[in-house]
Amino acid sequence: MNGYGALAGKYLKQQKRRTVLTIVGILLSVALISALATMGQSMKDNVVDQTIYDYGAYEIGYSSATTELLETLQHHALIKKAGAIRKGELTELAKGYTLQLSEATTAGIELAPIHLLKGRFPSTAGEAVVEEWALAQLPGTPGLGGKAELAKPDGTRQTYDIVGVLNNQRNNMTYGTGGAYTWISDEAALTAVPGTHLSVAAVFKKGVNISKHLPEFEKLGPDSYFGTNTQLLALKGETADRGLNMTLIVIFGVLIGLVVLSTIAVIYNAFNIAVLERMRHFGLLRTIGATPSQLRGIVFREAGLLAALGIPAGLVVGYGGLWLVLELMTAAGADILTFEGFKLTLHAWIIAGSAIVGLLAVMLAAWLPARKASRVSPVDAVRGTGNIVRETYRRVRLPSVLRMLGIEGDMASKNIRRNRSKFRITAFSIVVSITLFIVFHYFAQEAFKVAVNDSRDDQVAFQMLSSFTQTQTSDSDQSGNVSQSKEDAFDAKTVADIAALSGVEHVYGRYNMPDATVYLPTSRLNREFLSAMGDDVFAKSTLGGEEVRFVPAYTTLYDEARLEQAVPYLVSGTADPAKLSEAGAVLIVQRVKPFVIAENKKINLNLSDLKIGDTLSLNFGDQEKPLMRQVKVGGILSQAPFNPTLQDNSLYVIGTKETYAALLKDVPADKAPYGTALRGLDIALADGADGKPVKQALQAIADQDPSIRLVDFVEEQRQTRQFNVQMKIFIYGFLAVIGLIGSLNIINTVQTNLMLRRREFGLLQAVGMTMKQLRRMATLEGVWFGVIGSFWGLLLGVGICFLLYRQMNNIEGIPFSFPVTGAAISCVFALGVGLLSVQGPLRKIAKASVVEELREEA
Repeated sequence: MNGYGALAGKYLKQQKRRTVLTIVGILLSVALISALATMGQSMKDNVVDQTIYDYGAYEIGYSSATTELLETLQHHALIKKAGAIRKGELTELAKGYTLQLSEATTAGIELAPIHLLKGRFPSTAGEAVVEEWALAQLPGTPGLGGKAELAKPDGTRQTYDIVGVLNNQRNNMTYGTGGAYTWISDEAALTAVPGTHLSVAAVFKKGVNISKHLPEFEKLGPDSYFGTNTQLLALKGETADRGLNMTLIVIFGVLIGLVVLSTIAVIYNAFNIAVLERMRHFGLLRTIGATPSQLRGIVFREAGLLAALGIPAGLVVGYGGLWLVLELMTAAGADILTFEGFKLTLHAWIIAGSAIVGLLAVMLAAWLPARKASRVSPVDAVRGTGNIVRETYRRVRLPSVLRMLGIEGDMASKNIRRNRSKFRITAFSIVVSITLFIVFHYFAQEAFKVAVNDSRDDQVAFQMLSSFTQTQTSDSDQSGNVSQSKEDAFDAKTVADIAALSGVEHVYGRYNMPDATVYLPTSRLNREFLSAMGDDVFAKSTLGGEEVRFVPAYTTLYDEARLEQAVPYLVSGTADPAKLSEAGAVLIVQRVKPFVIAENKKINLNLSDLKIGDTLSLNFGDQEKPLMRQVKVGGILSQAPFNPTLQDNSLYVIGTKETYAALLKDVPADKAPYGTALRGLDIALADGADGKPVKQALQAIADQDPSIRLVDFVEEQRQTRQFNVQMKIFIYGFLAVIGLIGSLNIINTVQTNLMLRRREFGLLQAVGMTMKQLRRMATLEGVWFGVIGSFWGLLLGVGICFLLYRQMNNIEGIPFSFPVTGAAISCVFALGVGLLSVQGPLRKIAKASVVEELREEA
């Protein structure tokens, strides 16, 4: 018989609602796979561009090179391009600023992270480019096209034409040394200039196995401080350590695998229940001569038709939806994930791969139902007994909780046990949906923690700093010893005036604290930390008969505004400045994030196990001449509220001005030159505040004192906040799609399962069961599906979350946190969707005639 395949199309048209739901499930799954891969690849492409922007396009470099090494690289068979930059003397500017003019070859400029704001790069020896902020500090304030006399690297002075203006560099602005560049030829770079410093950078020719040749190039300059553009090489896969790439493959393989599994679940459930519904039809086809292969062909043809509609639509929705979201963000003036001009790249392998994965998922999901259809017995199917399973009591079972809920619960329990195949199908749908949501929620939250700097520094838009070259006012006693200056760089009125400016939310003080060492008993060190870092990580000695370690301390002074921001991170104790000052106590952060060379990764753990009330022995001197001070631990923070939030292997010690004044009493001025004097201000803007009038007011204050300079971070702050908001948009948008896929999975399975039992419900009504009892029975079944699905979904979800944690921990040391939020949301949501899914079919059953329901063809 020919034409059995046409039955597939007829059935799909007959069951329009189920067909639409299945197509939407395929569409969303393929859209998610393609969008995930496209966004991931686009981010990688943009990260490569951003890495080149931030660190330069070079692949290997020598920070202290010889002219012979430069010549070797210029003529090396594996090197495509080698450039040089020569640095030397500084040009003195106003307010203690300096400018360093560097000579660079054409390749040196191309490979270095030097970026034009306007104008062009120099092409002759008499031209120069200067950072924008430093250009304003030059005598006569020459602009683009002007002239300036600058000190060359060899110390001689020359007048240069300003042909370009460079973007400002944050570090240069903070430390007051601007950057400028002029051009030299490759031949001139090969001439040694005494008193100057030559650095060399290079890139390899295309196709060279860089990681294989790195040892060879390292030997070329053993004393030249060889280094690589590590992040760029890692992104290109050119690194001796393949762990990063393997970790990323595992992480995204698991995530995409879960999406594929969800797709399989959606399609499998739809087809399996559809096959169970049509067992009698397949039996009738067998009786008139249809072969098992023809029956399998019907099911596979249905799968093919659904795939032909769902997969192309999914590809369009995936890329188109992602493009639309990014366009809307860009139109709103946002830099996507802080990338200026983010490019959404379309790769053919992603389109083809997503289509193939989607098609394989659909066909794999249809395989088991197709096999079941081909094995139907014509006699059983015609009799209507092909899918009836008689409950057996040969296995010992625990009493069902449902039986405690009356006759409806007892019947619900029996229905579940009698139709175990349908129960497994429905429970499997819920398990997959819950697992999918828990895992993606956990990954999204942890990725957000890694990507977003959890500190209050994103509020800081301006810094006002006292010049580093300013001579510290000091007093001398009769013996000639220098005493500490107690003068603040900013008086209380100036700080109050700044805080009162419209748009300013916080003003934080900056202080220069001296270095210190904690004499920490070995017994108070975390044994896990010593095991990871090695027993010799800290020098040891014996004090009072007890072994102590010399642990570095990062000492910092917090004013009241900063301590207010520390409260959310408080683990125990207090961050109240009055209480800390009264007790002469400090806050500590004992959690650290060191890099473990043996494991080639960072880890996150406690350095010590100090408690509230413990005493810290701080040495502000050295081991030969210690200056010991004792202080109590008044509070413990999980991290510092401002950068650096965690130290590598130092104990974080935060104190108030009164506490540090007592600790630094009688400490010589050469050890604590600034004491507790206020040396700078961090000014934080409120969300949405206009920074221009604030900058004008701050600049007016800075102009009154030649020792004060203003640093502008408004743009950087804007980008950081945008990044945080965009990460949340992507994360919650992503989770919304995941939730929608899971919901469709549950709705499709639960509703189809109920509709297949219309005849059964008709029989129950015929023997006297009310619709209220039917509704209660079906609801209890749905609740039990949700309970069982949630249980196994939680177990599987948490297990996969731990697998992802182990992989993410290989990249960035993070503690494992149980995904409580994701688990609670997914379980409650799944139960809610399951209960709501029951209501629609029950309303249809209630409206239908019992006689019609009892018909065999119903």
